[in-house]
Amino acid sequence: MLIPCFTEGTMYVLLIAILFLISCVGFVLFLRKKTDHPSDENQVATLLRYMPEGYIGLDAHGVIREVNETYLTMTGYKKSDLIGKSLDILFSPTRKETLVSQLKTVEMQKSVLMETEHRCKGGAFLPFEVSVTSLGEKSPAFMCFYRDISLRKQSELSQKYYTDLLRYVIEHTKSAIAIHDKDLNYLYVSQKYLDEYGLKDAASIIGRHHYEVLPDLPQKWRDVHKRALAGEVVSAEDDPYVRADGNVEYTRWECRPWYSQEGAIGGIIIYTEMITKQKNIENELREAKNYLEALLTHANAPIVVWDAAFTITLANQSFASMFEQHVNEVLGKKLTEYAKHIPEEFRIDLFRQLDENLEITSSELAMLQKDGSIKTYLWNASPIFNPTSGELVATIAQGQDITQRKQIEQENAQQLAQLKRWYAVMTHREDRIMELKREVNALLKKEGTPIRYAAVEESPNA
Repeated sequence: MLIPCFTEGTMYVLLIAILFLISCVGFVLFLRKKTDHPSDENQVATLLRYMPEGYIGLDAHGVIREVNETYLTMTGYKKSDLIGKSLDILFSPTRKETLVSQLKTVEMQKSVLMETEHRCKGGAFLPFEVSVTSLGEKSPAFMCFYRDISLRKQSELSQKYYTDLLRYVIEHTKSAIAIHDKDLNYLYVSQKYLDEYGLKDAASIIGRHHYEVLPDLPQKWRDVHKRALAGEVVSAEDDPYVRADGNVEYTRWECRPWYSQEGAIGGIIIYTEMITKQKNIENELREAKNYLEALLTHANAPIVVWDAAFTITLANQSFASMFEQHVNEVLGKKLTEYAKHIPEEFRIDLFRQLDENLEITSSELAMLQKDGSIKTYLWNASPIFNPTSGELVATIAQGQDITQRKQIEQENAQQLAQLKRWYAVMTHREDRIMELKREVNALLKKEGTPIRYAAVEESPNA
C-alpha cells in the first residue's frame, strides 16, 4: 500500500525555495555590479525584461517603478496599468499584513522569500513565490522576483484533498483501523478503533506512540509489529488479549506494512475487530446447545425434528428405540419411512394436519411394533420459522407413551360396562318382585282377606 510521505514533500519544497532564494540573491548581486557602470544599463534592462521570473521594482513607498514582460504575461496587465501604482492594488482586500510593514521587514532582513497572491487583470488571484531584496540604506528600493506556483498549489490542494479524503474514509469505516509510521506513532485512526479501545478522540492520540496510548499491549503483539515493519503480513482470527485489569478480550486482526513513494516501508496498518461479544455469545450458545442436547439425549419421551422436506435432522434415542434402531440410523431418513408403523386411517389424518396447519395437537397414534403389539403415543408437533424471512425451517415433535394409560382406560371402560349390565339385571329383578307382590295383594283382595304387601300399594308406580 502506498501512502504519501508529507514530511519529505515539505522538505523538498523548502529545498527548492532555498535554491530559488540563492539564485535571486546572486542575480541581484549581478545587477548591482552592472548598475555601477552606466554603460551597461541597457544590458540590465534587457536581462530584467526577458528573465523567466516575473520582476517588479518598487521604490521606498511600495510604488511600482518597473515591471518586466514575464510578469505582465502571467497577470494579463499592461505596463501602463501598473507603473506609478502602489503594489497594494494587486493584493486581496482581506490581506492582514500591510505593504509598509512587509517592506520594513525586508529592509531589516535585506532579503525575504515568501508566498503571496496577486490579482490578475481578469480578477482571479495567481499564487506566487516571491523573493524580495532591499537595495540602498536611506531610501531603499526593492527588487521583487515572482515565480508562478499555481501548478504546485494545485498539486498541494489535490494532495490535501486526497489526504482529507483518506482521513475521512478511515475515520468513518465500520472497521477498527489504525495507521502508524515506522516509529509506531499514530497517523490515522477510525472512529471504530477509538470506540473499540475506549479512546477519547483521534486528536488525543495522533502523533503519539502506539505503546504510550495502549501500554498494556502484550509482547506477542509488539513482536507482530516488528515483523510487519520488516515486511511481513501477520494476522489472527481468534486471539485472546488480557487487559491490565484482568479482563480478557478476543480480537480478529491483521497487521501489514505500508510503503512510501520510494518503495521503503513507511509504517504499518493494523486492522482490528473486537469479537469479545461474539465469543461470549458463541460460548453461551454452545453451552445452551450442549444443555439442550443433554436434555434431548436423556429424555425418556421420544423427540424428533425434521426439515421442510420431511428429512429427519435431529432425534433422540427414545425415538429411535420405538423402531429398534440406533439414533444414527434415524438421522437423514425421511419421516415418511416410519409412517408404515401407523394405521392408514391415522396416517392420512396425520399428514393432512401437517400440510394444513404445520402442527399436531394432542394426536393419539396407535403404532404397530415389530412383535405385533400396539403402543399408543400422544404426539404434539410445532413448526419453527426463520425470524427474518418467515420461512419454515423445521418442525419439532414430542411423543408420550400412553399405552399403559390406554390399557387402564380400557379396563375401566370394561368394568363400567359390566357394572352397567349388573345394574340392569338387578333393576329388572326388583321390578319383577314388585309385580309378584302386587299379584299376591290382588288375589287376597278377591278372597276378602287383608293384603300382605301394603308398601307395594303405596308405591307411586303401583
